[in-house]
Amino acid sequence: MKGFPKWLVALAGTGLLPVLVCPLFLFGLQPFGTSDSGFVRFLLYVLTQLLWIVPAGLFFLSLELYDRYFVIPAVVLAVLAFLITIADACLIFC
Repeated sequence: MKGFPKWLVALAGTGLLPVLVCPLFLFGLQPFGTSDSGFVRFLLYVLTQLLWIVPAGLFFLSLELYDRYFVIPAVVLAVLAFLITIADACLIFC
């Protein structure tokens, strides 16, 4: 992590916060509701899991892009991970 600026690690690091609440997403939290259809329930479950998988993936992808000298796309992905984390917090606590 020494090769990255602290502001980028802090910004992208917020994308790892949803990993802390992934047990809520894995075992019962249903922010998008339920359905009688099994297929729709499966799709809602997958969408719920993407709420914590995508920000964690964006953390690693943004640092990888920065390491390959793609600074602007790396910052954009870090900001996107931050916004998804904020949306996760709103879905859980609001």
